[in-house]
Amino acid sequence: MEQMIFTKLEPQAFIKQIVDQVTAKVLEAVQTNESIVQPDIFDDYIPKTEVRGKLASSSTLWSWENKGKLKLYAIGGKRFYKRSDIENLFTEVKQKGAQNEK
Repeated sequence: MEQMIFTKLEPQAFIKQIVDQVTAKVLEAVQTNESIVQPDIFDDYIPKTEVRGKLASSSTLWSWENKGKLKLYAIGGKRFYKRSDIENLFTEVKQKGAQNEK
């Protein structure tokens, strides 16, 4: 069923109102999205408490710190690892016989 809308506005004025409202909504969405997308400095750091027990034990983390494999950062009493340092600890595991399966 078709609907007809009657208005006293000139067609060009009506179109301008629609364009203005759509533009305002798009700008609002873009500005909101930009504030969400901006990187947070703490995205690069992971609290030691989140790593301990999930990635390695406390003694392994301590050993990696002493060997220089993992740097420890601190703010106040909080300890952090850099995400990139943790990612660099990961190594690819090659399985025996994997080449024969091709």
